[in-house]
Amino acid sequence: MLHPDLLAEYYNSIKDQYPGLTKEQCNEICSAPFIEVRKGIESGEHPTIRLKLFGTFVVYPKRITYYLKLYSKMFKEQRITPANYFKKKEQFESALKRKENEGNSKL
Repeated sequence: MLHPDLLAEYYNSIKDQYPGLTKEQCNEICSAPFIEVRKGIESGEHPTIRLKLFGTFVVYPKRITYYLKLYSKMFKEQRITPANYFKKKEQFESALKRKENEGNSKL
Protein backbone atom coordinates (compact mmCIF):
# COMPACT_ATOMS: atom_id res chain seq x y z
CA MET A 1 0.00 0.00 0.00
CA LEU A 2 1.13 3.53 -0.69
CA HIS A 3 1.32 6.34 1.86
CA PRO A 4 -1.96 8.05 0.80
CA ASP A 5 -3.84 4.75 1.06
CA LEU A 6 -2.38 3.95 4.47
CA LEU A 7 -3.10 7.46 5.69
CA ALA A 8 -6.72 7.33 4.49
CA GLU A 9 -7.24 3.97 6.19
CA TYR A 10 -5.69 5.18 9.44
CA TYR A 11 -7.58 8.49 9.37
CA ASN A 12 -10.90 6.68 8.86
CA SER A 13 -10.14 4.45 11.84
CA ILE A 14 -9.45 7.38 14.22
CA LYS A 15 -11.71 10.17 12.96
CA ASP A 16 -14.46 9.27 15.47
CA GLN A 17 -12.00 9.53 18.37
CA TYR A 18 -10.64 12.88 17.16
CA PRO A 19 -13.49 14.73 15.42
CA GLY A 20 -11.55 18.01 15.20
CA LEU A 21 -8.61 16.43 13.39
CA THR A 22 -8.43 16.96 9.63
CA LYS A 23 -6.83 14.53 7.20
CA GLU A 24 -4.05 17.06 6.51
CA GLN A 25 -3.27 17.36 10.23
CA CYS A 26 -3.23 13.59 10.53
CA ASN A 27 -0.77 13.44 7.62
CA GLU A 28 1.51 16.00 9.32
CA ILE A 29 1.42 14.05 12.59
CA CYS A 30 2.15 10.72 10.92
CA SER A 31 4.93 12.15 8.75
CA ALA A 32 6.67 14.22 11.45
CA PRO A 33 9.06 11.52 12.75
CA PHE A 34 10.22 10.67 9.24
CA ILE A 35 10.73 14.33 8.36
CA GLU A 36 12.93 14.71 11.45
CA VAL A 37 14.94 11.62 10.47
CA ARG A 38 15.43 13.09 7.02
CA LYS A 39 16.63 16.39 8.50
CA GLY A 40 19.07 14.51 10.73
CA ILE A 41 20.46 12.53 7.83
CA GLU A 42 20.70 15.55 5.52
CA SER A 43 22.42 17.63 8.22
CA GLY A 44 25.61 15.64 7.69
CA GLU A 45 26.08 15.16 11.43
CA HIS A 46 25.28 11.43 11.22
CA PRO A 47 23.35 11.29 14.49
CA THR A 48 22.08 8.10 16.07
CA ILE A 49 18.34 8.14 15.49
CA ARG A 50 15.85 5.97 17.35
CA LEU A 51 12.26 5.56 16.21
CA LYS A 52 10.02 3.60 18.52
CA LEU A 53 8.80 0.41 16.84
CA PHE A 54 11.16 0.96 13.87
CA GLY A 55 14.57 0.64 15.49
CA THR A 56 17.76 2.60 15.88
CA PHE A 57 19.59 3.98 12.86
CA VAL A 58 23.34 4.26 13.41
CA VAL A 59 26.19 5.24 11.13
CA TYR A 60 29.19 3.14 12.11
CA PRO A 61 32.74 4.56 11.98
CA LYS A 62 33.84 1.97 9.40
CA ARG A 63 31.08 3.15 7.07
CA ILE A 64 32.13 6.78 7.50
CA THR A 65 35.74 5.81 6.77
CA TYR A 66 34.62 3.99 3.62
CA TYR A 67 32.76 7.06 2.35
CA LEU A 68 35.68 9.32 3.18
CA LYS A 69 37.93 7.12 1.01
CA LEU A 70 35.29 6.98 -1.71
CA TYR A 71 34.92 10.76 -1.86
CA SER A 72 38.73 11.15 -1.89
CA LYS A 73 38.92 8.80 -4.85
CA MET A 74 36.13 10.65 -6.64
CA PHE A 75 37.90 13.96 -6.01
CA LYS A 76 41.19 12.62 -7.42
CA GLU A 77 39.33 11.40 -10.52
CA GLN A 78 37.58 14.81 -10.79
CA ARG A 79 34.13 13.22 -10.52
CA ILE A 80 33.14 15.60 -7.72
CA THR A 81 33.52 19.35 -7.35
CA PRO A 82 36.14 20.64 -4.89
CA ALA A 83 33.50 22.53 -2.89
CA ASN A 84 31.35 19.43 -2.51
CA TYR A 85 34.35 17.26 -1.65
CA PHE A 86 35.68 19.53 1.08
CA LYS A 87 32.21 19.96 2.56
CA LYS A 88 31.68 16.19 2.73
CA LYS A 89 35.21 15.59 3.97
CA GLU A 90 34.68 18.01 6.86
CA GLN A 91 31.35 16.35 7.72
CA PHE A 92 32.84 12.86 7.69
CA GLU A 93 35.88 13.83 9.74
CA SER A 94 33.80 15.62 12.37
CA ALA A 95 31.44 12.63 12.54
CA LEU A 96 34.42 10.30 13.08
CA LYS A 97 35.71 12.52 15.89
CA ARG A 98 32.27 12.53 17.53
CA LYS A 99 32.05 8.74 17.27
CA GLU A 100 35.52 8.40 18.84
CA ASN A 101 34.55 10.76 21.67
CA GLU A 102 31.34 8.79 22.25
CA GLY A 103 33.36 5.58 22.44
CA ASN A 104 35.86 7.10 24.88
CA SER A 105 33.16 8.57 27.12
CA LYS A 106 31.52 5.14 27.56
CA LEU A 107 34.69 3.64 29.02
